[in-house]
Amino acid sequence: MSSINQFRKYIFVLILAAVAYTGCKESTLINSKISPANDSIGVYSRNLPCVTHTYFDDSISTSATFPGVPVYVGVGVFTDPFFGSFNASAYFQVIPSVNGFYFTSADTVDSAVMVLPYSGFTWGDSTNESLTQTYQVFYMSDSMGDISTASYYPSTQKVIDTKNPLSAPFTFNVYHLLDSFLISGKDHAGLRVKLNLTNLMNKLTPALTNYNAGGVPTEQLFITYFNGICVRAADTRQTTTSMPYFQLDGSDPYSEAGILVYYHQAVGDTTYAQFLYDNSYCTHYNGIVNSYGHASVNGLYQSTKANDDVVALQNQPGAGIDLKIGGIRSLPAGVIAKAEVQLTLLPNYNNVAYFGPQKVFATGIASATYPTGQGLVAGEKYNLADRYPIYSLSPFNVLDGYPHTGVVPGGLTTYTIDIPRELMQAIAQKSDTIHLRINGTQDFYGAYHMVAAGGNYADSNYRAKLKVVYSQLQ
Repeated sequence: MSSINQFRKYIFVLILAAVAYTGCKESTLINSKISPANDSIGVYSRNLPCVTHTYFDDSISTSATFPGVPVYVGVGVFTDPFFGSFNASAYFQVIPSVNGFYFTSADTVDSAVMVLPYSGFTWGDSTNESLTQTYQVFYMSDSMGDISTASYYPSTQKVIDTKNPLSAPFTFNVYHLLDSFLISGKDHAGLRVKLNLTNLMNKLTPALTNYNAGGVPTEQLFITYFNGICVRAADTRQTTTSMPYFQLDGSDPYSEAGILVYYHQAVGDTTYAQFLYDNSYCTHYNGIVNSYGHASVNGLYQSTKANDDVVALQNQPGAGIDLKIGGIRSLPAGVIAKAEVQLTLLPNYNNVAYFGPQKVFATGIASATYPTGQGLVAGEKYNLADRYPIYSLSPFNVLDGYPHTGVVPGGLTTYTIDIPRELMQAIAQKSDTIHLRINGTQDFYGAYHMVAAGGNYADSNYRAKLKVVYSQLQ
């Protein structure tokens, strides 16, 4: 567990550098982890109320890639006890590992497998050694287009050839993905799914012929003739409580997603041709269908309360938190030392198997009057002041977004998001409110489970709030 967590923290750092959330750190700001005592001379603390709601957010692009960040996709059907279920499918293009490759008339094709490398992360009940998933591989009848222009979202529907599947249903043990297949005496993490050779070659052979027909064969040209493959649950009615995530890009034939075709010319000289996912040329996306009509979270989506007592969050697509901070004009003139949104997990809704995200992010939602000078219209997303400059990681020292203990009484976990510069901007522009949308990370789509006290929670200790520490002008 510790090595996986260290790996995931490294990935989060890379994602922080790549994802376009915004804000700025100034030396005049006190670090958010320093909380001056209320009885310090001239230093005061006040909690500003928050109005909270839960909303469904599927606006994330699941085809996005970031330099240096692995490309992850979830596959299968998963059920969370609070958030309901989601069905995830992986769609991706492949190209020949050798540009201009083709099979000669002397080549005899023997077999083919689809390789899907395991990321090392399974969401949900990852300790149950008996849980299985059943996948099937299909050829995509629809084109995914060129990587320079393609952009896909979870709800995107692409037609696949279900009459001529590239594989039979394939059942595997999720727990043993880390040591799931053996090559030359070495375990490799992931799947090798045997493909129907006839159905595959009926698509691959004409693609290779057209690709090499004239001119210079290029990666983009191959993609126009071979649309790509889809890996999905064989039966969407067969749900489970664990969702494995796979990495499409890697560094060798056993850590790169794609197809291996084994062939020979003479007896005993079997070799293989690789058709791999390469994120320099290939498009991908994670298609995800959420089903929450009978789940507890649906009550939050449908809530008509002015301010909810419970809010929920998971990685998109899924639940996000809508939060409005009020009463800003009630703050006396002074210097802001700390402005910290606090969201405290409720233990009755969270447990070890279904744990919260490692980090949450906030973006601003413009009103008709705030912020000014940016040409924004009401309802438009904007980058919080605390994230500038966008090219730097240092603003995350202010923004935080990580879980902490000891923030509230009782040893509960609290996520804190620090926005001192945004608050100072609101004060300067005489706005009484700041409107935020809070989401998880952009790595493992649909993962994580966070149910927190909202702005109307009965116990004010745990209620969602903005804690402000300031020094008052004399």
